[in-house]
Order: sequence, then C-alpha cells, then structure tokens
Amino acid sequence: MWNRAILLLFFWLFTNPISAQQKHINGVVLDKSSKVQLKAITVMLKSEEGHVIAFKTTDANGSFVLTTDKDIKGAILEINHLGYKKMVFPVETRLVDLRIEMEQQAILLDSIVIKSRPAIQRQGDTLSYNVSAFAKEEDRSIAEVIRRMPGMEVSENGRIKFQGKSISNFYIDGDDLLDDRYTIGSKTISHKMVQDVQVLNNHEHMKVLKNKRYSDDVALNLVLKDEAKLALTGQVKLGAGLPHQYDVEVNSILFNKKHKMINALQGNNVGHDLSADFFGFNSQSILAKMGASPVDNMLSLGTVSAPMLPKQLYYRNNSGALSANYLINKKNNWQIKTNLQAVFDKNERDFATTTTYNDGKNSISFDEQQAADAIKWLSAWYINLERNADKQYFKNTLSLEYENEQARADIQGNDRVIGVNRRHSVRGFSNSIDYVPALANGHIIQAKWYVNYGNKPQSLTLQPGLFEHLLNDNVNYNESLQQVEVPSFFTRGQVGYRLPNGRIGQYYAVETMLESQHLKSAIDLRKGDIWQSPAVDSTVNDMRWLRYRVHINAEYEWRKNRFSSRLVLPLALQNTDYKDQRYELHEKSNKLLFNPSFNAKYRVGMEDEWTFSYQRNTSFGNIADLYRGLLIKNYRTIARNSGTLNENVNNNFDVNYKFGRSLQLLFLNFGIRYVQSTSSNIVSNTVSDTTTETELLKQDNRVNTYAASVGFDKYLFALASSIKLNASWSLVDYNQLFNHELLPFKNITYGLSPSMDIKIVNNLNLNYTSNLSWTSARQSGGTAGLDRNTFNTVQHLSFPVYVFKVLHVRMAARHIFSHQPGLKDINYLFFDSFVRYRHKKWNTDFELNLTNMANIKTFETYTISANMQAQNRYELRGRMAVFKAVFNFK
Repeated sequence: MWNRAILLLFFWLFTNPISAQQKHINGVVLDKSSKVQLKAITVMLKSEEGHVIAFKTTDANGSFVLTTDKDIKGAILEINHLGYKKMVFPVETRLVDLRIEMEQQAILLDSIVIKSRPAIQRQGDTLSYNVSAFAKEEDRSIAEVIRRMPGMEVSENGRIKFQGKSISNFYIDGDDLLDDRYTIGSKTISHKMVQDVQVLNNHEHMKVLKNKRYSDDVALNLVLKDEAKLALTGQVKLGAGLPHQYDVEVNSILFNKKHKMINALQGNNVGHDLSADFFGFNSQSILAKMGASPVDNMLSLGTVSAPMLPKQLYYRNNSGALSANYLINKKNNWQIKTNLQAVFDKNERDFATTTTYNDGKNSISFDEQQAADAIKWLSAWYINLERNADKQYFKNTLSLEYENEQARADIQGNDRVIGVNRRHSVRGFSNSIDYVPALANGHIIQAKWYVNYGNKPQSLTLQPGLFEHLLNDNVNYNESLQQVEVPSFFTRGQVGYRLPNGRIGQYYAVETMLESQHLKSAIDLRKGDIWQSPAVDSTVNDMRWLRYRVHINAEYEWRKNRFSSRLVLPLALQNTDYKDQRYELHEKSNKLLFNPSFNAKYRVGMEDEWTFSYQRNTSFGNIADLYRGLLIKNYRTIARNSGTLNENVNNNFDVNYKFGRSLQLLFLNFGIRYVQSTSSNIVSNTVSDTTTETELLKQDNRVNTYAASVGFDKYLFALASSIKLNASWSLVDYNQLFNHELLPFKNITYGLSPSMDIKIVNNLNLNYTSNLSWTSARQSGGTAGLDRNTFNTVQHLSFPVYVFKVLHVRMAARHIFSHQPGLKDINYLFFDSFVRYRHKKWNTDFELNLTNMANIKTFETYTISANMQAQNRYELRGRMAVFKAVFNFK
C-alpha cells in the first residue's frame, strides 16, 4: 500500500509541472475596413467539444490576453459582436501577436418598428445623416438639406465638401450616375426621396482595390427610400413675370435597381446661368495630374471681371438647356451609362471700369465702358461602360464635346470708341480605358490608357485698328484681325503591378506620355477695302510643340494599428521639343525628374485623425508661353515671349487635424499649409497711356505661400439649429515685374465666414451667412504709395416662416460693404422675398419670387492686385417679379 502511495506521489510530482503549464494567447481586434482597434469585443477560447475554456473582452486599444492551463489541442477562437460577422478559427501553433480583422455586417431586425432614428450614425468609415432629422418644411432639393448638415458645405456653384474636403463621387443608391457633374442632381432630387446621406471616408471606387491601397477621398451616397424606387417622378415648372420674364423646366426622375435616370429641359431669362449646372468639378485637376497642359482662351473682349454678386442680379440672358442622364445595371456587375448635355445661351452685359497702375513714381489710368453681348452653344456627350466587381474592374469612357461662341462689344476706352468681335469654336474628344484584374495569388494588375484631342480656333476683330505704333509704322488703319488656333493631342498609358499583401504594400508602374501642340496665329490689317499684312514681320506664329515622357513609379504603403502611410517615388525622363522656323527658333529640353510625395494618417480615435502630406511637383509651361510673334489678346493688350520653357517647382507641405463627435453633432477641422514655388521665368508687364504689353522673360521667380484654416460646425438638435464657422489666414510673398522694375509684394489676407440657421419659434427661422475679409498688400522695401488695406464683407440674412404647413414666406436681405482708406465706401443693401403656397389636392406649388425689390440698377466696386487698382461699375437687372406653378407628378 505504501509502495502504491509513493508511486502515485512520484507520478504527480513528475507530471504536474507539465499539465499545469499555462498557455497565453494574445492579439488585437480591428475593424477590417478602417483598421481601427475595437474595444469591448468578447474573445472566447472553446474546446474541441465546444466548451468555453477562457474568455476576455478587448481593452480600449483592442487588445486581449487569454490564459489557461487546460489542454487546447483542437481548440478554437470565437469572436462574435453585434454589427460584425462572426469569426471562428482554430488555434494553431502561433498563439501570440494575433491580428484579427472583423468585417462589418448589417443586421436585419424583423417585426420591429423604429419610431425615432438617430440624426447621425457612424459605422466604420461611413457616416450616415438621417435626412428627415435635418430637413425643414421650406426645403425642396437635397442640396438645401445637405447645406444644413453638420460637417457639410455646399457652395454657391454647387460644389459639396465634407470637413473642408471636396467630394470625389456623388452616388445615388450606390450608382455614380452623374460623375463629377452632379449639380443637376443635387438641385433636382427632392429631399423627400432620400432616407440617408452617407459620407464615405477613405473611399475607394474600385471594389478590387478596396482596402488594397491608400485613399483619403471622400464620397457621398444618397440612400433612397423604398417608395422613391417604385415609379417615374418629376416636375413641370411654369414661370412668368415682369419685366418680360420666363422661367420653365420639365424634369423626370427614375431610380430603381436596374435603371436610373435624371432628365431636365430648362429655359429662362431670369439670370440663371444654365451652363454652370454642367460644370465638372474634378475634370481640370484630373488632366493636370496626368501632365496635360491644354491651352484655354487666348483672346478676350475686354478686361472687366464679374462682380461679387449673385449672377441673377446682373446676368441678362435667354438660355435653354437639356440634360439627359441614363444608367442601366446589367448582369455580372456590368453597367452602361450615357450623359448628354446641351446649352444655348444668349446674354448681354454693360460694365465699366477705371484701371490705375502705379509703380510708386507714376500712375497710368485706363477708362473702359463695355456694352457686350454673346451667343454660345455648348454640348457634351459621354458614353460609359463599366464593370466594378470584387475581382475585376473595367471602364471605358468616350466623350465628345462641341462649343461655339460669337461675342461682340462696343468699348469706349480713353476717349476712343472701339468695336470688338470675338469668335471661337471647340471640337474635341477623349477616351479613357481602365482595366484592373486581381490575380489568383492576390496580386493586382492595373492598366490604363487615355487619349484626348481638341482644337479651339479663335478670332478677334478690332475697329478701328489698334497698336499702329507696333504694327504699321504709326500709320492708322480701319480694322485689325487676330486669328489663332492650337490643335492639341495628348495620350497617356500606364501598366502597373500591385502587391497589396504583407506588412508593406507595394506598387510598381511604367508610364508613357505624349503631348503635341501646334500654335498658328496671324494678324491682318484692313485699310479701306484691302486686307494686308502688317508692316512688321513678327505678327505670325507657326510653332510646333512635342513633349514625351517615360515614367517609372514605385509606391510603398505601410499600416500598423492606427497609422497608415504612403510613399511615392516617381522617376521620369522628359523631352520637350519646340520650334518656329520663322524666328529661327528650335529648342530642346531633356529633364530627369524626381517628384516624391508622402502621405500619412494617424487615427487618434474613431472619428479623430491627423494627416500630413508632402508633395514635390515639377510642372512646365506650354506652347502659349513660348510663341515669339506678336498676338493681340484684347483691345488693350498685345503679347509675345522671349523666355525659354518655364519650369516651375512646387514643394507643398500640409498638416490637417479632423475632430468629430457624431453623437454630439460636432465637427472641427484645422489645417496649415506651406507652398514654395520657384519658376525659371517671370511675366513682364509694360504699361503705357494706350496699351499694355506682356512678355514672358527668363528670370528666376520665387513665390512663398503660408496659409492656415479652421472650421467649426455644431448642430443643436434640441433647437433644430446649426452654427458653422470657418476662418482662414494666408500670406503670399511674390514679385511683379512692372515697367522693367521688379516690385516685391506681400499680401496678407484674413477671412471669416460664420453662418447660422436658428429656429426662433415653431414656424419661424433665422438664416445668416457672411464672408468677411481683410487684405493687406504691401511692397517690401519700397514706397508706401503702393500699400493697400481693404475690408470686404458680404452678409445674407433671411427669415423663413411656415404658416399652416401650406404657406411658406421668406424675407431676405443681402448687404455688401467695402472699405479702403482714401476711397469712398461701397455700401449696398438688396432685398428679396419669396412666397410659396402648396395645394395638396392638386399636388402643386404656387410660388412668387421678388428680386432686387429696392430696384438697384447700378453697382460700383473696386478690385486691388499688387500695384493695380480697378474701380468697376456694373449695370444690374433691376426689380424682377416671377410667378411660378410647380406641378409634381409620380
């Protein structure tokens, strides 16, 4: 018996250290899409039979540690949390530093009636606004509601921003029907059709690249109500008024799973510029990023800029527009989309200005009165075929564009009466192809090709002929004709290979780019009935331009917990060749370019983040900076160049902080920026009593820009009120070459933009927005005579009131004020009013809109830039009244 007891004791002493040896399992749990650590997640260790061995909840950093002395052979880890897919996987040899990424999952609740939904919900990188929580009775379009949402901003031209950043895509129930020309949609879609407005942070449009590459894009998605997907809806708007006013529109909307459509036919003469509704917010920046340098308008009627007023007050027009947008979703994620836009516009304007140039010693003034009218046609047709699947992305977009404009003006300048005619036409097309397949090993191929061709022949006629001292040995003539065109061809192709897995994501690409331009211009003079060439031989240009580039690119992305970053190391060999035999000009430029960039993002919490970016960019001028022959740009300005190819090196530094508290409806953002720009050329302005000559000269020129901005946005849900505040500061240090003298300037600008939407009583609101700016322009080390200090403010105040839920009345005032020492203050107050009555039985709204009730017909202001000051006068439309009936059908 004792032998048995000793044997058992020996066996226990020998085996207990082994069987009682503790096992430790630790790791971190993250959200798969945002990489944010998840706290309060239960992690369970279960035996092979399903019994719980150990469990633990994650801490604030998403970390957990499980400890057990039991046998874990065949055991599993189980993570199950509301809002995420359940995860179960076996415990293998690796027990430490586990990285568990949970995928979000929507949960459908049956037989539950939700009486009150939260105003804002956040799920990962998606922020959802409940439209009904922010909509008011006077709202009609979804843009009016978005403008009121905390963190959101809608500018007067329709551009939408979230926390100061412009959106990259505008989705309607997940489909990008309108691309970046989304203004027609945000103004046409009724807010009653939309359930939620989703803000998609760190957005990636291509599903195959989702969570596979760094992105800081922000997109918007309108989640439609079920009843909005059932049938065709639309409106017929018929408006007429005094004096001789009309405003009509017919639109139709269809949104279902397979088909989406927005069509609108519009016409008016009430000052609504219809061409602005079809503006693409991202198109120019996309071309610039690809290296294209298209030539814009080289000829103009006059020199007066538009006033800082709503266009409706001064734009005398007769306009018509058609917008037809149609999308079809096919099987296997295929999508076909077509967008057609056409605009006809006839407008008149009557402006006047006195422009004074000062170099600290002398002052030169120009007086100009301009009565102008223009007729233009614009049309664009886009055809898009796209497949956006998890394993493959394909997109082909073909666009065709046409524009034709004829404009004339009678200008009285410095006691001379001049008749000016300008014509131009645009014909162009572009095609882009993107193909991005995922391979079996998880790697991704990216291939893209873009091609663009466009031409814009322009002509400018002046009567009587001008610049006789430069063109005709001081002999007068009757008429001068300037003709110019720059046909341009651009193509770019890229093939890349992406390795998204591993600790460091990698992408390698090879790219080629080709740009060809041909600038042709000539000046002809008419004396009597005979057209002849000028007396000088430097009035013709026949310059050819060719640029090609071979580009290799390496990108590296690193993510760890809350930190993510991207480093781009591009190396390019660029050759530029331009020549004009007439001036014995033939120059070549070979450049080896290295333009690195770095982006980093650190998440402080679920809604707070720091971002930093540095980018070096080397850009070059185009053919419009190199022509040698004289070119008449307007009745007062003649230009030529003598410099070489302009090289501009930019170093950009940005630091931004975003702070959000969705539950408290509070958003804050802060940013600072520094930009150093160094150019190899500088623009020289030579001004005399009658003309202005511009020339691009070879001379180093540096511009330093410092800027800071802060935005604050708070919604007081209990009071149904919102408060927004944006403040900015900038300092620009630059040089200007004027009358052969280099003038260094520093411009300092402070900006403040508060806005409030406050509920005073049940049916009465107060809306207030304003833009205040203080600008100081000083010549560094020079005479104080060129220093300028100005203060400008534009304030808008309105009182919307809703009576008996059928009558809406709004009284509004706009105040404009400018002050500069030594000049008369500019002080204007405009009044508008609006009345809407809704006839529920007829499903019709009757509206009366009164504009400029004080009947102000002349507006005077001034603009200041370095050593130039312009005092402008604009003829306004005066008082207008329009009565409109809006028939809603569905």
